[in-house]
Amino acid sequence: MNTSDKRNERWPVISEQWKRNERRTADSGSILNGFTVNGRRTVYIFLAICFSLFLFLNHPSLSQDITFNAGVDKTEVGLDGQITLTISVSGNVKSIPQPNLPSLEGFTVYSAGRSQNFVYSSGKISSSVTFNYILTPRKAGKLTIGSADIVLDGKTYKTNPIEITVTAGEKPEGAPTPSSKESAQKTELQGKDLFIETVVDKKKAYVNEQITLTFRFYQGARLFNNPEYSPPSLTGFWAEDLPPRKQYYQVVNGRQYFVQELKTALFPTAAGKQTIGPAELKCTVEDLDRFLTKDPFAMLDRDLMSLFRQGKPQILRSKPIEIEVLPLPEMGKPENFKGTVGSFNLNVSVDKKEVEVGQPITLKMKTSGTGNIKSVGEPAIPGLKDFRIYNSGSSENVSKDNYLVGGTKTYEEVLIPKAQGKYTIPSLEFSFFDPKGKSYKILRSEPILITAFPGAQASPTEVAQLSKQEIGLTTKDIRYIKLSASQLKNQRGNLYKNPLFLFFQLIPLFAFAISLRYQKQREKMSSDIGYARLRRAHKLAKKRLGQAQKLISPEKSKEFYGETAKAILGYLGDKLNLPAHGLTKDKIESELSNRGVEKEKIDHLLKLLDSCDYGRFAPGSSPVEEMKNFLSLVEEAIVNLEE
Repeated sequence: MNTSDKRNERWPVISEQWKRNERRTADSGSILNGFTVNGRRTVYIFLAICFSLFLFLNHPSLSQDITFNAGVDKTEVGLDGQITLTISVSGNVKSIPQPNLPSLEGFTVYSAGRSQNFVYSSGKISSSVTFNYILTPRKAGKLTIGSADIVLDGKTYKTNPIEITVTAGEKPEGAPTPSSKESAQKTELQGKDLFIETVVDKKKAYVNEQITLTFRFYQGARLFNNPEYSPPSLTGFWAEDLPPRKQYYQVVNGRQYFVQELKTALFPTAAGKQTIGPAELKCTVEDLDRFLTKDPFAMLDRDLMSLFRQGKPQILRSKPIEIEVLPLPEMGKPENFKGTVGSFNLNVSVDKKEVEVGQPITLKMKTSGTGNIKSVGEPAIPGLKDFRIYNSGSSENVSKDNYLVGGTKTYEEVLIPKAQGKYTIPSLEFSFFDPKGKSYKILRSEPILITAFPGAQASPTEVAQLSKQEIGLTTKDIRYIKLSASQLKNQRGNLYKNPLFLFFQLIPLFAFAISLRYQKQREKMSSDIGYARLRRAHKLAKKRLGQAQKLISPEKSKEFYGETAKAILGYLGDKLNLPAHGLTKDKIESELSNRGVEKEKIDHLLKLLDSCDYGRFAPGSSPVEEMKNFLSLVEEAIVNLEE
């Protein structure tokens, strides 16, 4: 039933009620006594609204006290910035038209909406309207925002000009030009107030090659509060945030949107099909549809203050993206290759080339370029038998210029010559895979000549030929040997034979060995992705099984078996360094057999996966005790594979 039918149905009921009230009040001699309390209240509200509208439309001072001015949020801006221009009109006016903007040749102008307020005070009704504009400068220098004007009741009002200083700098990037596929997707969203999308710069990449993921939020309506962003699932990728966040205006299908961009650098960790999950954005928009209905009388039955307390929640989700990750080619792979992908340079240097015997030389190996700088390994160092070598650590400086991850990574080694002479530090090699050229590159440093001189201290032969006085003058850290030891007493045997003394002497050696082992382990974990996945496989499996344990209940049995299957496949993927979603039973059996796993253990694991599939898709639910026993079997199977 439409609105007019409802209204026609209502009028006969009201007329009949009116007649009954007249008949009932005629006996008491007063027609007004027939109205109920609610009826009188409705009439009073209706008369008050009519009286207020009459005052608003016919007040004698409606065209008085007009204020018209303009302002900006800042008067100095860079070429890559923007200015908010605010034009406000206030006074006793019936309706306020759109102001006429001046010629703004040096700016790109975007409308940012308007707001309006009504104030009733001392019997007068005044209104205030604010018009907002976003100005983006197109050139540097001194620019002027001219006078805007507006005509009210035949009189013209003008604002004052505003001087703006635009400093030189890089010209801001405009809105990105969408591809034909992206344009087709946006056509489907025509008419929507809000929508999001995630896009990548490439859908085919090598392992450890950068993929730039861009999240865009298109806003065509005012938000009630700040949105909540949930990033997509990035299993199978190493992620790095790419600041800064971009903001701009873009016209989509004839409608202007305010767009916000977030970029993330992704580095695939394994070959195969990888999936970037959907991103999610929760936001609340102003819900005006509840008040702008076709029935004008429906507004009287609603609370007008709820308009300012509530909004309409919306949950926006993007589409998942499939990425084809290519394995690094085996042909031409150098022996010292450690998985580095990108474009790099190598610089090897020492702090000094001439040194005394026993004095340290610092060897610096600096790798710089674009790529996943955190995964760059140390260049191969050949054996230097004439030096004692100590690792001095590493440092890295990550840069994200133009949304490309890169930077520098420096390794330091301390070299101490054992004897005098001339020595050569041979050429050092560093290899990486160049995805643009689809080939391996080997960088080699120049050999470095080191000269080691004898130490400045006097030799034992020279010291033996000196007298007491000469010893005191020549070497201050050596005293004349006393032949008589009458004043010396034996203090409970030799100190080096004390077990406690020997124990404390071994502590620094153990500490050094542990720290050296820890450092090598960290470097291997960061440079060897397969090794890192293998070491973390058991830990991640326990975490996933913990999530499955929370789902043990008859109502969530299907979710329980689904989460358990994910835990098993995820463990096998990490263990075998393969993508989890691409593992089939034949593939699992083949890979585990090649690694020497017993057939009995493999069959048991495959039966557990079959049970997961049965629990997910079979009708009905499983008892709690059965799910607990099944989870124990899965944990036992994983522990057996770790042995």
